[in-house]
Amino acid sequence: MNKLKVIAKYGKLLCADQLAIGSGGNLSIRDERSVIIKKKGASMSSGSAKNYIKVPLNKINGPLKNDLSSETPFHIACYESRPDIGAVIHVHSPFIVAAGSKIKRLNSNSYEFDYILKSSVPVIKYIQPGSIALARAVAKEIKNGSSAVILKRHGAISVGKTLEEAYIRIRALERACMTFVFSR
Repeated sequence: MNKLKVIAKYGKLLCADQLAIGSGGNLSIRDERSVIIKKKGASMSSGSAKNYIKVPLNKINGPLKNDLSSETPFHIACYESRPDIGAVIHVHSPFIVAAGSKIKRLNSNSYEFDYILKSSVPVIKYIQPGSIALARAVAKEIKNGSSAVILKRHGAISVGKTLEEAYIRIRALERACMTFVFSR
């Protein structure tokens, strides 16, 4: 299956799983020296490949800049921070946002968490979405080995070698945050 169809499939799954709504959230996949990322303002719910754009990693500030997701800087920062990363997912899901407002780090609360996320998940203080400062803060945590990062009052990101791995991690993070919220 070609990468545009794969990314569109996972975008639709994120919406079906209520991890993203409308044009909120985004995802990307590495494609050699390029990245395929959701277009600015596009809804992932359609599952349409036309909602994604391929852009060379070194041309992010070029003529396509206005078509790119506002969160492109942290997607690129993730790819630059670790060569093993092949996909990045960003969501604004309700349990992640709720848990992130109460904690500084999400520690394991289940076997599923241990198996999928591997280690505790850091919470980054609120930083303006789309900013270089946010991209740097996310990259720092990813470079230190995190597979996911919660963004206070914003949502979360997960990374993986594949979109499937990043998707399973963001699902596991939402479930862990749901467990956290219900246990309070």
